[in-house]
Amino acid sequence: MSTVTDNFPERARNALIKLCNDRLADAVDLQLQCKHAYWNTIDPDLARLRELFNELNESLECYIDRIAERAIELGGVADSTERVEATWSHVLCSPDALCRNHAPTIASALASFGELVRKTIDTANEFSDSVSAEMFTEISEGVDNWRRTFAAA
Repeated sequence: MSTVTDNFPERARNALIKLCNDRLADAVDLQLQCKHAYWNTIDPDLARLRELFNELNESLECYIDRIAERAIELGGVADSTERVEATWSHVLCSPDALCRNHAPTIASALASFGELVRKTIDTANEFSDSVSAEMFTEISEGVDNWRRTFAAA
């Protein structure tokens, strides 16, 4: 019986696992930024914004699970401890953590994450990993929709 690990040479598999773990750290970082925004936003329309932050958080949780599962399918470990997230994440964060309107900040972080995900799609395609490329394409589409939502909020 063929497994996912049989489909790729070790070098490619290790590179793909690293890509998944890099995006996993980014997604966890983005989720933490979302929770920070939920807790700290002060706005006349706070109830609506908190609902959006909660919905985004649910989507991020799905992205995190899918990325982690793909790293494991490839024969790796889903490495997402707090220490790893803090040192591996590439998502831009707000230079002003004390601001009170976090919707534009989250839109910016989503744009940063979306850019990283699109680069991951390209790399997955270079390694002929259509499963990872498709997964990250779906994540990219979701992230772009969320970015537009928060940019308009």
